[in-house]
Amino acid sequence: MASELDRLNDLAQLRAGDELCLTGDWLQTLVDEVSDYIFVKDRNSRFVMANRQVAIDMGLDDFSELLGKSDLELHPQEVSAGFISVEAEVMTTGVAKIDLEEFVILPNGKRKWFSSSKFPVTNGNNEIVGLVGICRDITERKRAEMLQQGHNRVLQEIASGLPLLDVLNTLVLTIESQMDGVMGSVMLTDQSGTHLLSSVAPNLPAEYMALIDGVPVGPKVGSCGTAVHTRSCVFVDDILTHELWADYREVVKQFDMRSCWSVPFFSKDSRVLGTFGLYSKEVRHPTEHEHKLATEAARLASIAVERDLAEGRIRYLAHHDVLTGLPNRHEFERKLDEKVEDSKITGVPLAVVFVDVDNFKFVNDSFGHATGDQVLSIIAERIKSVDGGAHEAIRFGGDEFVLIIEGGSDLSGTLENVMVSLRDEITRTINIGDLSFHVTCSIGAACYPADAEDAAELLKNADTAMFEAKSSGRDGYKIYQQIRPVKSVNKLTIIEEMRNGIETGEFILDYQPQYDLASGRIVGAEALVRWQHPQLGRLMPGEFIALAEESGLIVPLGRWVLREACRQNRAWQDAGRNPITISVNVSARQFRDAALISDVCAALEDTGMAAEFLELELTESLLVQNREQAVELMDAFRRIGIKLAIDDFGTGYSSLAALKNFPLTRLKIDRSFVRDLHVDESDRSIARAIISLGRELGLNVVAEGVETPEQQAFLASCRCDTVQGYQFGYPMDADTFGELPGMSRKPLDVRY
Repeated sequence: MASELDRLNDLAQLRAGDELCLTGDWLQTLVDEVSDYIFVKDRNSRFVMANRQVAIDMGLDDFSELLGKSDLELHPQEVSAGFISVEAEVMTTGVAKIDLEEFVILPNGKRKWFSSSKFPVTNGNNEIVGLVGICRDITERKRAEMLQQGHNRVLQEIASGLPLLDVLNTLVLTIESQMDGVMGSVMLTDQSGTHLLSSVAPNLPAEYMALIDGVPVGPKVGSCGTAVHTRSCVFVDDILTHELWADYREVVKQFDMRSCWSVPFFSKDSRVLGTFGLYSKEVRHPTEHEHKLATEAARLASIAVERDLAEGRIRYLAHHDVLTGLPNRHEFERKLDEKVEDSKITGVPLAVVFVDVDNFKFVNDSFGHATGDQVLSIIAERIKSVDGGAHEAIRFGGDEFVLIIEGGSDLSGTLENVMVSLRDEITRTINIGDLSFHVTCSIGAACYPADAEDAAELLKNADTAMFEAKSSGRDGYKIYQQIRPVKSVNKLTIIEEMRNGIETGEFILDYQPQYDLASGRIVGAEALVRWQHPQLGRLMPGEFIALAEESGLIVPLGRWVLREACRQNRAWQDAGRNPITISVNVSARQFRDAALISDVCAALEDTGMAAEFLELELTESLLVQNREQAVELMDAFRRIGIKLAIDDFGTGYSSLAALKNFPLTRLKIDRSFVRDLHVDESDRSIARAIISLGRELGLNVVAEGVETPEQQAFLASCRCDTVQGYQFGYPMDADTFGELPGMSRKPLDVRY
């Protein structure tokens, strides 16, 4: 009991002490030292007491200036209404609000987040007369959370394929939320990299962004243009005085902006994609934190832009050919469907032109696929250039291209002109590095609605026409026509048609050049027969020679071939062309014909061609069937002055001893030994042996089927005399052959 009395006496003395008297001033001094907000409000949410930190943030000199005021007088309506609503709830329910997150925009424009706790205050009668509030500043923590959330949102938008400008808008707003009084923008470089385009600036004046849209990149083009030019950050603390803004000062004066900080961002291959820019109304440099934020924003912007470029590339590749840049087959078929539907409505016809590069495999095999790709790119550009690019062209696949031709009533005339132009363009000389060569093409076309009922049939019939052109010897064009179904015919019908064809001039000759490998001169041509059938179109020898042999029509056909070849060769000579030897194949049936010698002599006499310019090609198998008769007949031809060649040497069964007795002038190495010279050592050995054998026997050696520079180089190293094949020229009509440079008196450079 005594101890309790002693404690009470001590407490009374403590309260009476002057130096620690608990007065109102002493309490105010205490709370003013706290960095948190501490305040007391009455029932009407008016300030009764507040510490210095509240007054400072409100822009006041002393807390007394807060007394009697509510948040409605201190903050914007949208902010103050939230505060008053929460406080009214506390004072009505008597239940405190603990660690409530609140956001405030201060009079100086700064934004802060608080963790607030508000407690009801009661009087002696336990009536609520106000509240006490304690607010702790959590701005840095909140901004860090918001920054992370913003980054995540940007990455999610990138991953979900949201439009690029939406992603960049989110990025700018995220960065702006981390700074006070700072506005962001993203400017992207154009395709040339020489100008900047205004892309995203949600809080900058639209008029300003319009004025700087398309600004050039350069050494004194504000902050952003200079940042792209120098590929480094450019921080200007006073736009109105800095030299980098000299040419744009009048533009920026119209707007309340004084500093501009720009960070360029790059692609993975170090190409500048654009800049992330920040503007402030204050004359100042960015803080270290702001610099870090801008750098991180630039990194995210580069991810977003590169992703958009990649997706754009994917979208482009989905509809275009990578090599040539032309629309691809999928895109073409969609467009063709649309154009056919339009044609049904408008009545304006259209056509599809199908282009196939002849024997393109030889280009790849000869020069490699890289060169082949270059050739396709060149051909694509030439196709696009026809008629000034007026026609829509696509790469259909491989070495095939397709065009859509739209025209009026004279579509057929337009179509033929286009096909001629295509052929002329594609067959122009191709120069790639040290290489110089030609390619040819087969072209087919079909018209809508004349040749087809829908887009699929139109494409199919154009393809059919192209194959007709290819089957007719390539390097030509065909326009599809509806043909009545061909009735089935038997051999007798075909034989009769062949007989009539010989009499009515349906057969024609093509000529394939033969070159002297050392001098580069054209020294000969092989005559090759084709049948221009009135219904079936152009037929190649493999389609009718066997039946001609079987029926005996090979004799009159061979007689015509012999006479026509001699006539044409003499015509070239009369026109001043380089004299060459014309080679004519003689079949086994012809060789057995008793009238063969008289037929040959008549052809020479009737055409006036000297015997020395005629060569007859015989096969090994033909010679060994009756060696004595063959030698006798060949001796007769040699006495006349005619040259004799053994064709396809190496594939027959003649012995070397028999070969020695044949009065031959040339050996022709079969193409089967030439085809794989670059990879097959056995073929190289055989070819080398035949060339050596021919030289020992005093025979000229011709290599057939030479299609690549590698084959040509090997044959030259073996001192082969003469070459023939696609490397030097395709079979062609007489007029085309006569215009070959090698038919002049000057040698032709056949180096590749």
